[in-house]
Amino acid sequence: MSPQPGAHTPQIPASARTWTRAALVAVVAVLLAALAPAAPEATAQPGGQIGIDVSSITPGVVRSDSGDVLKVSGSLHNNSDETIDQLEMRVERGESRATRPELVEAMRGGVRTANRTRFTPVTDRLAPGQSTSFELRVELKGNGPQALGLEHPGVYPVLLNVNGDLAPQRRARLGVTDFTLPVLSLPGGSTQAPAQSTGITTLVPLVDYPHMAQEQLPGRPTILTDDRLAKSLAPGGRLSELVDAVSERVPAGSELGKSVCFAIDPDLVVTAKAMAEGYQVRQQGGRTVPGTGSRTAADWLDRLREAVEGRCVLSLPYSDADLVALARAGLPDLIRGSLDGAELLSRELNVTVRDDVLWPVDGSLNRSTASQLADTSVSSVLMHPDSLAGTSGTLRPARLNTGNPDYAPTARKIDPLLADALNPARGQQAGGSTGLAPVGDGMPAVLDGLAALTFRASEAAVAGDTLIAPPRRWNPGGAELREFFSGLRSLQEAGYVRPEPLPAPDEGGAGGGGDSSAGTSSSAAGGNRRVAPTYPTSSERAEIPPTVLDELAAQNYKVGQLYSAAEREPALNVAPARVTTPLRNGLLHGASSAWRGNGAAASHWVDVASRTLEGVLDGVHTSKFDGQITLTSSQGKILVTVQNDLPVNVRFKLHVDSPPGVQVDDLGVLRVPANGSRLFLPETTVERSGKFTVDVTLRTEGGAKLGQTRRLRVDSNAYGTVPLILTITAAALLVLLSARRIVRRVRSRGNGSNGGGSDSNGGGDGTDSSGPGGSPASGETETTPAQDNPTAPETSPGEETPRAEDHDGPPERGADEDGPAEPVTDNDPRRS
Repeated sequence: MSPQPGAHTPQIPASARTWTRAALVAVVAVLLAALAPAAPEATAQPGGQIGIDVSSITPGVVRSDSGDVLKVSGSLHNNSDETIDQLEMRVERGESRATRPELVEAMRGGVRTANRTRFTPVTDRLAPGQSTSFELRVELKGNGPQALGLEHPGVYPVLLNVNGDLAPQRRARLGVTDFTLPVLSLPGGSTQAPAQSTGITTLVPLVDYPHMAQEQLPGRPTILTDDRLAKSLAPGGRLSELVDAVSERVPAGSELGKSVCFAIDPDLVVTAKAMAEGYQVRQQGGRTVPGTGSRTAADWLDRLREAVEGRCVLSLPYSDADLVALARAGLPDLIRGSLDGAELLSRELNVTVRDDVLWPVDGSLNRSTASQLADTSVSSVLMHPDSLAGTSGTLRPARLNTGNPDYAPTARKIDPLLADALNPARGQQAGGSTGLAPVGDGMPAVLDGLAALTFRASEAAVAGDTLIAPPRRWNPGGAELREFFSGLRSLQEAGYVRPEPLPAPDEGGAGGGGDSSAGTSSSAAGGNRRVAPTYPTSSERAEIPPTVLDELAAQNYKVGQLYSAAEREPALNVAPARVTTPLRNGLLHGASSAWRGNGAAASHWVDVASRTLEGVLDGVHTSKFDGQITLTSSQGKILVTVQNDLPVNVRFKLHVDSPPGVQVDDLGVLRVPANGSRLFLPETTVERSGKFTVDVTLRTEGGAKLGQTRRLRVDSNAYGTVPLILTITAAALLVLLSARRIVRRVRSRGNGSNGGGSDSNGGGDGTDSSGPGGSPASGETETTPAQDNPTAPETSPGEETPRAEDHDGPPERGADEDGPAEPVTDNDPRRS
């Protein structure tokens, strides 16, 4: 019964009313829980049997004009090897973050839950390898079973929890993913902007993995290792969505658009251009097939040219090379070469490209590398604060201490809070991960980035502007990118952030960028104090292995030698750099940031570049000769024909390895014309006869080998020194022996003419004057004509008896004849 007017109504104490309301709420909650499907509390299940791919979170930034419902959609994938039954999901949230450590903890998933919604069934059964979609709808405000219960603006950690049955009575948590939700105002409420907005500049990296095994050269086609880049450039692909999202959500003429700066890897544009002109794809086994992405690459380049028109564009090192690793390997020429991509980008994209700004891998440099930038156009380096000594608590630029008193580039600091938020590795490396972000991590990372920026502007403002640097190979989907840029616009419209362009080179190093929070001149803000770079150990551990860099350095020496040996041929007008620059760029693929922590992949790409280089060096070679060179004398010539298939003239030296006894003259530095050949005839001295081989090698003046060593077969009929000496000696001995025999015979003839019975010597009476009465001396016998010539033929009467040896005198007396020698007197004519 209702009380009568004017009747006294007993007053219930305030404490009793409060207790009563609490009791009623508890009773209602118990009844609702009883009516809800029973679900036992799950325990944490390690390994993540269920993968969660979040594709959409609406709204990404909660404002006063946002709806009352948070909608989360995506898909679940069974990563396990067993069927999972009764899959359910729910949304949980923690308390809003008040400090930076709390925010970092929330982004890494270490938050206690303050509010849980009721589980929502997703599917009754999910077999191994299968996927299913989901959509969760929860209220942002209120205390209902499907409400998050937000009570005030802030940054809230949110978690998606998946439960399921692995077996009867074995229910478990099978997967979780988390993100951070920025709340500028409760739906229907009012937004209160911070007293000072935060200046922001956003980098948009266009970087991919290396794909080109051989860049197009005159007479040589473009060859890619795979055709995956075509998919990324096609509509809906990663690189295509990056370009389209910027064009759609932050037009170049808008205020926010002026604060966006593309950071482009020249290798990506070179590869896309080569694809557009026609290319081959290398298959397993080495054969090549035509690529399928020529039209796709041409369309992407056209859209990129439209997107960068009127915008800031930075050139990254070629292939996003790790400059610190190159410096450790002692390759300053490759450091300089990797930084010359601005001109290439400017020519291909028809836009002015900033070559004065360097964004190194992970935002990190050591002092040795920084000092080698003095020979380049770099005047500003985008650095992660973890890589700078004594700069915590401020984002103002500083001067970098390179150890060179004449060179101190400006170190512009990347906001570490944003870098770690957008990093899929959640800050495991300074400045961000260099690998491709996992699929499904894009939307949570995007919301983490927006939440971190909201927190920076509202709760953790510091001096200096915020430089937003996503991971190099940022991998959000198209919807996620559009959500990110829409979120930036929401923060701008709410007065949280203020778009600022990247400072120009002539703007002071310490206070550029329109940093109104500084309120001082550039020199006053940064002063002349220089900060030393501190290279993080996490970055050092992930560097390319020294053994890989040593091989890269050896191949780079060959490239340099080819460049020094090459000359422009006026008729073809091809510069030597047109031949060698693609080879150098190929080697830089092996030092790409894509291979940090993956030494095997880096080694593979150095090998790919080495094979391409060897193919080019083989373009200068000795022509094949299957015949045999015959030398007929000790002095001769061997024929060497050098063929040059390159479009440049090449200087070289002819190196001949010959066996002992063969010497080939050095012809000095020779020259072979572009796309031509030339015959060379080195003088050859042979000191041996027979068949042998000589090895002919072409080398640059510095020793780099050109082509393959050619082995020539030589047949020599010439006498060498030793055979010639032996021959001359034998001939001399023959002459001496012959002369001796002739002399002996002459003497013998003389002796025979004095011993015969000549009328002139013996007197007319026919008696011998050797003794009285003409008788022979005692003991001697007279020699008859028959005895003197026992072999003389008989003659008939009247015939002339022939004389021995056709001499005019009497026949010779043999030395062994009996009888005394004929006496010789002082007046004997033989003594005269």
